[in-house]
Amino acid sequence: MKKLYRSEDNVNIINTTSIITNKKIYIIQSFFLFAGTVFAWTTIANDFIRFYGEEGTLFKIADCVYPNPVTTACFYGAFAFLIAFIWSLKILQQEDAQKKIKSQAWLVWFLLAGVIFAWTNFGIQLFDFYTAVPGEQVSCSGVPTDNPYLTPCFYGASIFLLSFISSIFAKKFGKKKEEIVEQEMEK
Repeated sequence: MKKLYRSEDNVNIINTTSIITNKKIYIIQSFFLFAGTVFAWTTIANDFIRFYGEEGTLFKIADCVYPNPVTTACFYGAFAFLIAFIWSLKILQQEDAQKKIKSQAWLVWFLLAGVIFAWTNFGIQLFDFYTAVPGEQVSCSGVPTDNPYLTPCFYGASIFLLSFISSIFAKKFGKKKEEIVEQEMEK
């Protein structure tokens, strides 16, 4: 597919398949972040319902049967997913290639911080799980579990990792697109 792009002095024909492919990787990135956002906020909603059902309030922090959801890592991870998802949509809509590349680079760093946060929290949960007395292992939400790899914490960390990997690809292909456009404009 060919499309005309006009510069000040000449008309250039640029192969737009690279641009279309580039847009798909941004959509994939946004899809992973959307999935993470929905998963995290669904988990948080269930945690709040469970907590309120047991404690009768949302404002109790200490001496609770289940931890208050605002004190869990998942609560903050849900905000990170939401921020990253909105950010990815802004990148997807960005027309200026230089701004898109710069914003994507910052999103990669943000997601790297999210991956470190998520996997560190899962590592702590894993340590607590294997050092707990048998039958007293709990998940990140304070719910008893027999397998730490079937907890929301593990799934959230995995989705963060997939989002981070897709953001690296989006950054890489975004730079390639910019290089193709610059080379074509020089001709």
